[in-house]
Amino acid sequence: MIACCNDGTRPVIFKIERIDIPETDAEREWLAKQIFTNTAEDAYTG
Repeated sequence: MIACCNDGTRPVIFKIERIDIPETDAEREWLAKQIFTNTAEDAYTG
């Protein structure tokens, strides 16, 4: 996700990424089945 602080004099852009660290074998199996991808069509444009 790209997020932005709209400060007029010092704008800041953040790139926010999800990092999954499985703690159990069940979580590891669940994460392997998931599809965490986004496209331009998924973007919120306000």
